[in-house]
Amino acid sequence: MVILYRYIRITRLKFLKSNKMKILIALPVYNEEIVLAKNVKTVLEFCQQNFSQDQLQIIIADNKSTDSTAVIAKQLIGQMPAVGYLYLPTKGKGLAWRQAFLANQADYYVVMDVDLAVDLSALKTMIADLKQGYDLVIGSRYLADSLVRRSLYRDLASKVYRYFVRWILASKISDFQCGFKGLNNSTKEKILSQTIDEGFFLDTELSTLAEKAGLKIKEIPVDWEEARDLKRKSTVNVFETTVDYLSKVWQLRRRLKKQPRL
Repeated sequence: MVILYRYIRITRLKFLKSNKMKILIALPVYNEEIVLAKNVKTVLEFCQQNFSQDQLQIIIADNKSTDSTAVIAKQLIGQMPAVGYLYLPTKGKGLAWRQAFLANQADYYVVMDVDLAVDLSALKTMIADLKQGYDLVIGSRYLADSLVRRSLYRDLASKVYRYFVRWILASKISDFQCGFKGLNNSTKEKILSQTIDEGFFLDTELSTLAEKAGLKIKEIPVDWEEARDLKRKSTVNVFETTVDYLSKVWQLRRRLKKQPRL
């Protein structure tokens, strides 16, 4: 598979030379011209205010957008040295952020949805927990202190999927699919590198493999809102995605039975 790294090369070299703790944030995007510029700036400003002692890089991981996402992204990297751009000529959200992680070196890696469905206040907790030694930190919408605002239809589909996965995979994780996760370099090398899914199911695959490997995992509460920007419309078909997920859960179960402990 051909992956174009040209637009992240300069920022990546600067990133690797620093002796500070390195935080890499991947923003997987597909046709996000409406919110991209505003939300990348929001993330950057938040990180500059809260992680001034660390070295930061934000990578816009574009999985074959067909709108003006690429044009906007290239404008942003020209304005902001901490922002990089990775283009993949293949669709797949999971593929996008996995490649952003695997192609770069950092101490801590965070993936979040560019719509900022998760309020950025949770990022401070996530980074603090990673620095405390957790291997994987998962944003969860099912903890007592979480605040969630979404449609009844999506809420029902999410809960059905959650209970199904916990039952089939004998898992204690409460939220597999929240697009807000952080991991350290060891988890990237040992677990993420062994994942195979290229779509939304990568969240479930990574979390499950990390749990079965006995890694130190923590779930944190999040303030999650389905549509913070009303102009942006989700391209996800909830029913089709859920059916696809359930099929992949069974495949993952069979895979776990066959392979040795990670």
